[in-house]
Amino acid sequence: MRIKVIGKAHLEGTSKKSGRDYNFNQVHYNSAARGVEGLAAQTLALDPAQVPFADIKVGEDYNVEFDNRGYPVSFELIQPRR
Repeated sequence: MRIKVIGKAHLEGTSKKSGRDYNFNQVHYNSAARGVEGLAAQTLALDPAQVPFADIKVGEDYNVEFDNRGYPVSFELIQPRR
């Protein structure tokens, strides 16, 4: 699925509810969604070990593939055509 990254954030800390540590990169994009006229704002959580925060470029297009449970398995920059 092709997406355009419109925002990004790095979230790291300890959950107040469970006490478990978390560390992930969050990517924001727009896409079609059931029951939404126009586009819906979506977020995608990425493992920083696989996709470093500095490598995510806001405004660029990426190809994202999801597994059967909806988790991302690939996140690759689409190189602009020359």
